[in-house]
Amino acid sequence: MQALPDSLSIAQEIQLSVAPVFMLTAIAALLGTLFNRLTQAVEQLRGLANPAEGEGMVAEPDMAATKVLAARVRRIQWAIRCNVTAAILICAVVVSIFVGDYLVPDLSNLIAVLFIATMALLATGFMLLLRDVSKS
Repeated sequence: MQALPDSLSIAQEIQLSVAPVFMLTAIAALLGTLFNRLTQAVEQLRGLANPAEGEGMVAEPDMAATKVLAARVRRIQWAIRCNVTAAILICAVVVSIFVGDYLVPDLSNLIAVLFIATMALLATGFMLLLRDVSKS
């Protein structure tokens, strides 16, 4: 078993983990935007399903608009899933940085794979957001 790490080694590990932590902050901001868009889409769906009182006759919900909004909700939900999974993988990257230095000899390949998967999920989430913005 390896001796206790010195403070310089811990400082280097913290430096390596700063960039992923900033990514977590960016993902959190993006999730806030996605949740706002999801809330708006769900409210629009509810408005179509339950028209406001006092409008006279209750019309049949516009099926085309309902389908468009339902597709929008699905896109946003998938974007949220991608970004939450990316955040979890970023946490795994940070944990792997520390574990790789003190418990397991070399986790650099795992860290690289986790980071690549994170970036792919983020890109997918951004593409879904872009598609939602362009269709709304």
